[in-house]
Amino acid sequence: MKKLSIGIIGFIFLDLYFNLAVNGLSNMYFQLASILLFFPLAHFIASAAGIGGLKALGLSFSNGWKRNFAYSFLIGFFFWGLMYAIRDWTGAIDITGVKSAQDAIMPIMEAVVGYFLGSLINDLIVRGYVFGLLKDKLPAGWIFLVSILIYALDDYWHEPFSLDNFVFSVLLGLSLTYAFYKTGTIWADTGLHFGLNMAFSLLYGLSQKAGSGIFLMKEAAHSTLLAEMLPNIFSLAMFLFLLAVIKFYNYDSSKNSFHSGITKTF
Repeated sequence: MKKLSIGIIGFIFLDLYFNLAVNGLSNMYFQLASILLFFPLAHFIASAAGIGGLKALGLSFSNGWKRNFAYSFLIGFFFWGLMYAIRDWTGAIDITGVKSAQDAIMPIMEAVVGYFLGSLINDLIVRGYVFGLLKDKLPAGWIFLVSILIYALDDYWHEPFSLDNFVFSVLLGLSLTYAFYKTGTIWADTGLHFGLNMAFSLLYGLSQKAGSGIFLMKEAAHSTLLAEMLPNIFSLAMFLFLLAVIKFYNYDSSKNSFHSGITKTF
């Protein structure tokens, strides 16, 4: 019980640290320092909670991590890129051109660094830490649900509360959480997360403002119901696709530490 209490307090601290320090600081140098500090902090807190450090959170450079990351990145980027292509076709957004190479290189570099580290840290907290803390305390189905709910609620740091945002986060959380659970490493999860964020960055950049990426674009004043439903549709489609292709990932459930203490329900 003491370890669980430490673990819960540690989770709250890491979540606040990520959203208030890593995401909340405007000074680039302070933000970079807070990002670098996150990893030893997470390792120390996870160890104190009895989880076992960063490796126990799924941050391992073994067992085919490059393959898992690459497959997931391509899936995430493809589905979100296709979604934005359809949004352009339906008139929800209007892509009018592409920035010059000189103007595009900085948004791309910022997006690669910012979205990769942001995706990785968020995944370590809401999936790696949650699964590591609860794996020997709850059945897998309950841990799965807790992780997805935390992910959906955590999104309110960045988006106003609405039923649409909540449903979207839950549907997207299905793919991210399943990829992590099934492979036992953070890389399949972060690959998906980073891939869809990079597709997003082509239009909105790291600042998340229309036209801040490499494409010149603007959003329509009013969008159709189809355009508004596309994020949910593609989140669900991506999950169904992942169910079919996860067998091609590089994983061995018999060596997966996240299965060893979990009562399987999947």
